[in-house]
Amino acid sequence: MNVFKLRAVLGTALFLSVLLLSGCSKETAQIDADDRVLATVNGVDISVTWFEQTYINFLIQTGGDDNEVNRVIHLDNLIDSILLAEAFEVSDLADDAGYDAFLQRQKQSILAERYFDEAFLFTLEAPTDDELRRAFALSKDQVIVRHLFFLNQEDASASFERLESGVGFLEEAQTVFETASFDSSAGYLGPVKYYSVDDAFAEAAFNLEVDEFSAPVRSRFGYHIIRVENRIIEPLLTESNYQTSRRGLSSQYRLRKRRLEGDRFVRSFMEERSIQVNPVAIGALQWLLRDFSNEVNPRPEIVASREQNFEIDSLRYHMNPSTELATYEWDGERYSFTAGDYVFWLEDLPFQEALGRTAASVGRAMRNQLLARAGDEEGYDDATAAALLERDALQERSTLMRRYFRENPVQDIDEALMRKAYDTAGLSKQLQYKVDLEWAIFNTRAEAERVSQLVSLEPDRFRNFEAYQSQTDVPLFDLPDLAQHVRGAPIGESVVVGLRESWAVLRVLRRVRQDLDWEEHREAIVRQLAPFAGEYQLVSEKRASAEIDVDQVLFDLIKTF
Repeated sequence: MNVFKLRAVLGTALFLSVLLLSGCSKETAQIDADDRVLATVNGVDISVTWFEQTYINFLIQTGGDDNEVNRVIHLDNLIDSILLAEAFEVSDLADDAGYDAFLQRQKQSILAERYFDEAFLFTLEAPTDDELRRAFALSKDQVIVRHLFFLNQEDASASFERLESGVGFLEEAQTVFETASFDSSAGYLGPVKYYSVDDAFAEAAFNLEVDEFSAPVRSRFGYHIIRVENRIIEPLLTESNYQTSRRGLSSQYRLRKRRLEGDRFVRSFMEERSIQVNPVAIGALQWLLRDFSNEVNPRPEIVASREQNFEIDSLRYHMNPSTELATYEWDGERYSFTAGDYVFWLEDLPFQEALGRTAASVGRAMRNQLLARAGDEEGYDDATAAALLERDALQERSTLMRRYFRENPVQDIDEALMRKAYDTAGLSKQLQYKVDLEWAIFNTRAEAERVSQLVSLEPDRFRNFEAYQSQTDVPLFDLPDLAQHVRGAPIGESVVVGLRESWAVLRVLRRVRQDLDWEEHREAIVRQLAPFAGEYQLVSEKRASAEIDVDQVLFDLIKTF
């Protein structure tokens, strides 16, 4: 990455020449359901829809609640993002090839998403009252399940045939999970709720009778054969509870239907392409990916950003981009999906999947490319796509500026600036905790789930795992990669949580409220904020000369807390 150096001219005129990349110009296509202007920063509008969509992401990332303090903080974050994006355009970072690659990839992603939305999502019908009542009843029940888990359909089908021929489910579980000796807990998941597990898994489990097992079910993680061992039914369902829950239940129902039907839509779309893979080329690609992967994954940052887990420039140099990984059919002709096509999408693909399940990763990249091709042929490369790309570009520019400051921290930290950042970020008002916890990190979700099941039954065995760690009386802000999970984890229970490129089994043993006072916790606060000092300094300077207008009346009007 080029060394950061602000060019001499930071005037508004130069920024206005690239204003189209802000995504909010009055002359661009309408992309917001609510386009009322909440704030304007140097001519860039922040709409109500943009604020609310990004606010939800902000709450998820921070684990915060919807309240006035967090809404003010998030609006300030959006304003800062616009100012950082403005600074990016007049810095040497704007010449970085990675930004241009992002724009090309994001344009294709938008075309794919718009095709999916138009061809499938907008055709979904609203749920009927009968469907919602059934979902309401199921949401109150629990089923106690055991499952057999497989990474491929062939193994699942073979196991299902053995069960159909009379092999006992628990006996088959010993084979599937390769237990050293008979283990009565093999495959046991315990009670699950209708909306607490994978969609396909839940639909299959809740449609089984007690002691009945399912045919192989494909989930996001692999293939399952599910057996219901008992059912816990809520005996009292009242009309008032149903009416109270109806609105939220409708959203859950639509989301589940979208995911389930959407998966089927995409699979059908891909099956129509008659895909043929080149297993030799994909195997060679897998070894190449391993050679050029960054073995040590950096700790996740408080502000989310994309990490480059592969040395992509070196990877391109050592591969033949025209190598055919697969072919597909389109309008009666066959086309190649090449190694170069795959690398184009690589930064957006799950890291562990690319390394461990390269064929699946190639399939994911091909799906992205073919949906984008369909979107382009349907005419979705239009003003709406351009407006969506412009907004994504603005957010990417601000992310790249923030990443630069994390990678090049300010050495001499102005304590007055840190105190201002502490007050601006609302740390004194945010809910803070001290916790006792234990955890272990694993490469795959399947491995983490197996350990979690064992720990749930025998907690004392957790510390026997090599990856085991524990801490007591630790402030939550000292655990940035686990904080959002620790805030909501049930006390004393084993849960599986996803990190950036790994999975963790987590047990929170104690969680107590802590007031974060500047004087008492000054060193810890400065340590937490130090990586952001350069960003705060630049934003502070730019705010002094920026034209910022916030519609306070509208801001108060859209509050929902």
